[in-house]
Amino acid sequence: MVERDDDRWRARAACRSVDPEMFFPTAESGAAYDRQVARARRVCRRCPVQAACRDWAIDDLPHGVAGGLTENERRRARRATTRRARRAELRPAVAPAPVLRTDRAPVISAGRAALAAGVDRDDIARVLGVTRRTVDRWAAAGAVVAGGGR
Repeated sequence: MVERDDDRWRARAACRSVDPEMFFPTAESGAAYDRQVARARRVCRRCPVQAACRDWAIDDLPHGVAGGLTENERRRARRATTRRARRAELRPAVAPAPVLRTDRAPVISAGRAALAAGVDRDDIARVLGVTRRTVDRWAAAGAVVAGGGR
């Protein structure tokens, strides 16, 4: 995307070598209007800076064909952009990610000690804030046979 204040793209525009009147159709509608728009769009299609021109035209140009878009097409693009912005404002803010506990060694150590002491596995899970499955894995890794609960 081209910065708003950077108009250097205009020097490379294909329309610089064409009569500017071509981009302002005189017909109101119908086949004559369609022919005039098609003629202007042919110039836009071969333009190396069409995207920059389209962005500028959507924001700033009220009349004519620019960036390959007619007045009505640019109006619709502006409305769509406004609707997207409004929806983004109404969208609830993304909740911050939960803080991940990176140092689990003390929890694992306490869990294994409780298993060795014969504390019930469900109680260990509840007190340490882990799942029963995690406690079972600790038990399997440590081969705790005596006690250890259900």
